[in-house]
Amino acid sequence: MQHQPFRSRAVVSAGYDPAARRLEIAFTSGRRYEFFEVPESVYQWFVRAKSKGTFVTRLINDKYRYREITGSPQPEDLEAALRASLDQLEHHALDD
Repeated sequence: MQHQPFRSRAVVSAGYDPAARRLEIAFTSGRRYEFFEVPESVYQWFVRAKSKGTFVTRLINDKYRYREITGSPQPEDLEAALRASLDQLEHHALDD
């Protein structure tokens, strides 16, 4: 599943499989989860949400069955994590 990277303090990237209605989220903590039976509309709102972490906490956690899939990162996830990390460093440098 292809992940879309995000500029977020909580979420590195996420991917969605509409046929399986499965959402995968990679967090800045290094943990990865997949959520089942997630409507595509929820994923679309998640992508547009200003605060990804708040959206997950309020509208995804405890609403959908999930399992942790933390393990060896896939190459595209590693690239997304590196980009997000560099973006955060750049953002913090501009704030200083």
